[in-house]
Formats: sequence, structure tokens, C-alpha cells
Amino acid sequence: MPDPYAGAAALLQALSARGLHVQPLPHQPSDAPPARPILSATHLLLPESLDAEQRRAAVAHAAAHLLYSPTAQPSGTLKPMALAVISAIEDARAEQLLMQELPGVGAWFLAALQASVEPHGLSCMALLSRLSLALLDDDYRDGNHWVGKGRTLFAKARRMHGLHDTAAFRRVASVLSNDLGQMRVQFNSRQFAVPAPYRDDNSYLWDYGTSPDADGNPMTVQQPTKPGSPAADDAAPPAAQLAELLYSYPEWDYRHRIQRRDWCTVHEYTAAVPTPREPDGPTPRLPAPLAWRRLDRSLRLRHQREGEAIDLDAAVDAQVRHHLGQPSDGRLYLRAVPAPRRISMLVLLDLSLSTAERTQPDTPSLLELEQEAALRLASTARANGDRVAIDGFCSDTRARVHYHPLLDFDEPLDAQALQRVRAASARYSTRLGTALRHAARRLQAEHAELRALVVLTDGEPADIDVHDVRYLVEDARAAALAATRLGLQVWGVAVDPGAAVYARRIFGSRRQRVLPSPTQLPRLLGGLYARLAQG
Repeated sequence: MPDPYAGAAALLQALSARGLHVQPLPHQPSDAPPARPILSATHLLLPESLDAEQRRAAVAHAAAHLLYSPTAQPSGTLKPMALAVISAIEDARAEQLLMQELPGVGAWFLAALQASVEPHGLSCMALLSRLSLALLDDDYRDGNHWVGKGRTLFAKARRMHGLHDTAAFRRVASVLSNDLGQMRVQFNSRQFAVPAPYRDDNSYLWDYGTSPDADGNPMTVQQPTKPGSPAADDAAPPAAQLAELLYSYPEWDYRHRIQRRDWCTVHEYTAAVPTPREPDGPTPRLPAPLAWRRLDRSLRLRHQREGEAIDLDAAVDAQVRHHLGQPSDGRLYLRAVPAPRRISMLVLLDLSLSTAERTQPDTPSLLELEQEAALRLASTARANGDRVAIDGFCSDTRARVHYHPLLDFDEPLDAQALQRVRAASARYSTRLGTALRHAARRLQAEHAELRALVVLTDGEPADIDVHDVRYLVEDARAAALAATRLGLQVWGVAVDPGAAVYARRIFGSRRQRVLPSPTQLPRLLGGLYARLAQG
């Protein structure tokens, strides 16, 4: 049998010929995370703690990155956990490409991954160690749903796009990173180390810019904090700025076909999200209204004694009466009077953590696009004489469904309101049914001919305390049906190519829209408003 390590010296020699210098890594402080190799375009620094097999794997891994990986990608606003997941997927992609050229290196990688796997932990490092092994070892079996999903998505991207399509695997990593956020997996960037000791610290892949934190760690950014934690308490605004009201709502359990009374608690923050301090620059501008043909909103009264035009029906009726010898009452005219406001619309924004993700570092997040589209809709509808409010929601179990009124029906759309809507931040999960019930309660108080509730979301309902994927979909459907029975129109707009099934289940086939791209939001909302305004 050929020696699988026979090519290590030749591989190292080839790297040296390309100008790569292999050197020992300087000693690390005792309180630092475990040392990992450091790769740059010119140097590979190896910790002294690596044994001979790990060193061979480290050299092969460095070769894979130098040959196949993009370098110095801008990290932008990516969170540390997202960077870790994207890097792990890129490690596997580059290694598989090298294994296609040099099949023998696969044994080096597998031996090191099998030795470092944490089979039972649920930390980010443990899950990434298991995913890394699952992506290279077809015989490895893992019962964790997230690991299995990662293996399936990776294999699908490889089959459909090939290993050289880095964008396809970046999308896989984005989905997996979002899932970890929904699972509330904790991530401490100061303690995190790449799980496999032979893999480098990913500094070759990323350009972190010139704004590291005070301790020089460019990956450390503020993470969303859970209510009740010291960090959350320190960051919480004073009570005078953020008053909290509590409401209890039922939840539909489709498995037992019962509605659980007072099962969920809504925390409504009456001041919405904290309004930022006055900006140093110019006052925020109102978004340009959507392209819109202003409707004639006057009401034409028939059978009037005086008016601007003849009422043809009344005139014909008068002629008939004349031939029958009956007197006419003289009501032969049409008169236009101002019509009452017809529409009250509440736009409900999904503020879950996944809406903050960006497809590219320099592109706006879905949440930012939601905010601007809702503001443009509000500007258009109010210019046409209708009433619009904007609210947002997210959830942290059934006990804490956070609800933020961002723009009230009677509030002017001024600079302060614009700041408040744009300051809404993304966190936690998407318990849609409870948010729908609370939004319907607010909208029901409006006196209008048509009351519409429009939900903007990026995925199916989910929360950390629910593991049945159908459970919250069925509850949201029950909430939407209950709102309809109150005389409200409930519309759902999902920016998720795979949303057709659950969106149709929740909102019905005629009142759901699925968008493949969030950039289509303003146009779709404009069309939806036109449909509502024209009856």
C-alpha cells in the first residue's frame, strides 16, 4: 500500500518554491485561545504543539488556501460567528479541491479532524468541529440536525455549482450561520479557536480593516444580549425612555387541536426603539414617494337638486314619470363631496436576527430595505389621504415577544419618526402568530372602510422553544384567520425563495407574495397599495 504521507516533503518544497516560508509560531500568552497556524501570502507560522501528522495536514491546508481561496476579503459588518462559519465552509471547499488533485492528502485531513472532533458538545466550536468532519468524511454519522443540514446543503452546492463557485458556498454558510443565531448558540470571539488544530486562524481569508477593538481583536463586535443579562441591563435605556406594557395572548396547538389561553406574553415598548441623538449632519430626508397616480378621492352623490353634472339615471327616471303622468321630484344632478378616508394600514416588520444578514459586505441588509420600503409606502399613502402605521416585532420564547410601535397612525412622519424607524435593530426569533394578534388588536381600533395588516418577513415562523417546524406556521395561520374574522385584510410579503408553501398556508393563496430579492420590496408594496386604494 502506498504511503499516504509520502508527498508531504514534495508539497512543502513546492510551497517554498512559491516564496512561502515556514516558521515556528511565537509563544502565546497562557490565557490566549489554543494556538493555530497563521497563514499569509509569504509565511506559514506553525505552533510547536503540532505533532508530525498535524504539521503535514497544516502544510496541505495552507496549499489549498493559496491555490483555491480568495484572500483578504472585507469582513464588513459580518458578525464573528458568521465569519467562523463562512471560514469553516471555505476550509472544507478548498480542501476538497486539493483532494481532487492530490487524493493522498485526504487521509492527512481526516486523521486530524477525527482526532479533534467534539462529538457531544453544543457550543459553536463543538458544532463546527463535527460539521468539518462531516463535510470530508462520508462515513461519519452525526445525529445533530444542524450538522446534517450543513452536510446536505454543502453537497447540493457542490453538485449544482461545482467546488469552484465560492458564492454558492458563501450562501450555504449564511444559512447555517443564521440557524446558529436562531438556536441561540453562544459565541465568545475572545475564546474561540478554529476547532481543528492543523487549520490556520483564517486571517488569510479576511481583511478586518483598521478598526480593531481596544485589545486589538478585530473580530470582536457587540452581540445581541438576552434580557436580564448584565450586558442587556447595562445597555437598556432608562424607564422614562422605554416604557413596557405586557399583554397575554393565546396560541394554537395544532397537534392537540386546542387553543392555549394566555400562553404568550407580548412586551410592548411604548416609546418603540430608543430614538438616537440628533445627528451631526443634515436632518434625515423623507423617502421619495412611490410612483403613484393620485386617485380622485371625491364622493359623487346622486339624485341631488343641484350639482355639477346631470344624473343620467335620474333624468331617465324623470322622463318615465312624465310619460306616466307622475310628478318629478327635481333631483336630477350629481354633486361631488370630499370622501372620508378609506384605508388604515399597519405595516409589521420582522426584526428577527436573520434580517440583519447581508449577502455582500457593501449591500444593505434586509432589515434596512424593509425600513426604507415601509417609509416610502407611508409617505405615499399619507400623501393620498390614508393612514399608515409601522410596527416591528421579534421573539425570545413565548414569554417574551417583543413588539415595537415605530410610527403611530396619528404621528407625523418627521425627522424624529424617520430616525426611530431606521434605528430598529434585529435580534432573536420570529413568533409571528402572537405578533399578528397584537397588531390586529391595534388595527381593530381604527375606523376606516378598509383596514389592512401587511407583514414583511424573511422566513417561516420560528422560536428557540419550539422544535416542530409546523407548530408556529399553524399558529400564525390561526392568528391570520382570526384577524380576518374581525374584518381585517392580512397580507404577507416573504423575501424567501422557499416561502411559497408556508406563506400560502398562513396568508392564503391570494394574499401572499414571495420575493426572490429584497430589492423588489418597494415596487411590490406600491402595487399592493394601489390594489387596496382602487378597491
